[in-house]
Amino acid sequence: MSLNREFESTGNWLFKYRSFLPLFIIPFLFYLLSNSISGELECILLYSGIIISFLGEAIRIFTVAYTPAGTSGRNTKQQLADTLNTTGIYSLLRHPLYLGNFFMFLGPFIFTGNILGISIFILIFCLYYERIMYAEEAFLIRKFENEYSEWASDTPAFIPKISAYLPANSKFSFQKVIEREYSGLCAVIVIFTLMVGFRNFNANIHPILSDSWKLLFSLNALLYILLRSLKKIRRYKLSKR
Repeated sequence: MSLNREFESTGNWLFKYRSFLPLFIIPFLFYLLSNSISGELECILLYSGIIISFLGEAIRIFTVAYTPAGTSGRNTKQQLADTLNTTGIYSLLRHPLYLGNFFMFLGPFIFTGNILGISIFILIFCLYYERIMYAEEAFLIRKFENEYSEWASDTPAFIPKISAYLPANSKFSFQKVIEREYSGLCAVIVIFTLMVGFRNFNANIHPILSDSWKLLFSLNALLYILLRSLKKIRRYKLSKR
């Protein structure tokens, strides 16, 4: 197998399991947290991490809200692209969803305050998503040929080119955001709640979660159950048509 074919094959495999494989970094994350910084700086790192993670989710929301049907999104079976997205956030960079993922994952590592750990995460992320992006672009080149090549030649892969922004061709879809991004939003709250609880437990601080964190976690769980139920009901109704 040629190197190009191997890269694409590996990228497709990582694409298929991209929702689960990043979970393997969680033990490393909590290991870093067990040796993290305490005191006032800890609060700064916590809120900085939360802001960065929500920035990543905001990028994903902005992307998904304007993305037309028939593209990969959270699909894991195979690459999909009925149309080539070149406007909106896709006029700034070619892989906005993965930029969003980067910031979402980076936030918890910021909370640890461990520079080496953050550097290792960035390296792993680059190696991991580089293969996925390679596979996606190989698929798009075969499908859209010159149209894709012309767009890609003027559009960066990962670092936004702000001056190149073009308004999206489609309208903002709140329904798409609710259906496709509620799990990511809820996951951010869950991971930070667990990290705060683990950090306090490790530091022998009681209670390990304040009432505010308990309330936030409970509301987050209720929101997740509600939105997931509504999504399943909608799918059931559509299947009966």
